[in-house]
Amino acid sequence: MAPLIWLVTGSTSGIGAALVEKIVARGDKVIASGRNVEQRLGHLKSDNFAVLELDITTAQSEINMKVKQAWDIFGHIDVLMNNAGMSAMKSAEEADENFITTMFQVNLFGHMRVTQALIPLLRTQGHGTIAFTSSSTAWTPLPFLTHYAASKAALSAYAEGLHRELRPLGINCVAFECGGFPTHLGQARDDSAPGFGEAGPKIAAYSPLFGELVGKFMGNPGAHMPGDVGMAGDLIVDVVRREGV
Repeated sequence: MAPLIWLVTGSTSGIGAALVEKIVARGDKVIASGRNVEQRLGHLKSDNFAVLELDITTAQSEINMKVKQAWDIFGHIDVLMNNAGMSAMKSAEEADENFITTMFQVNLFGHMRVTQALIPLLRTQGHGTIAFTSSSTAWTPLPFLTHYAASKAALSAYAEGLHRELRPLGINCVAFECGGFPTHLGQARDDSAPGFGEAGPKIAAYSPLFGELVGKFMGNPGAHMPGDVGMAGDLIVDVVRREGV
């Protein structure tokens, strides 16, 4: 297979950071995108590795411009990996509109914007792959991760429906419903905000269950988040390239 050109969102940490390294190691080219990506990954730039500042929560017009800019870097794109994401713990009762909106903007609507911007280019090209980093919580939700699970379930459904629409046009779509990984997924987007599990419920009735769940994740993360981001990166490349699986 000829080298593929990838656009990866959320590539500055976690699965995304591991994936862009694997892509280049396999002989493909990658446009690593994200917030502050030049600062974090600029030192890796090469003939096969480009970076693009991209916040998927911005307006569709801005996303359209950024996707066209990404397309022009190597002349086309074969694979879009919608990987950006966030997680935070909060009871459904206490979740305010800002919390819910931010969760869905990052985990769902932002990916829809980037995908919608790229589809016309892939359709004209006649081939491509659109992939999404979803989560096993899409089908096994955990307490206090209800909104995260809902956003990922919606993302998986979007990917499946999209595949049915675009497959006749030569475009494949796939969602990777990953398990637990020791990544920075729960790191707050706003540095002044608490990170994953740091802010307990204000309603005392939820405190025992919240404490039990956080204790499992933080006390022995390896047992509850056993995934290896490097192996995940290899598997994603294998599936997209239809190699080794």
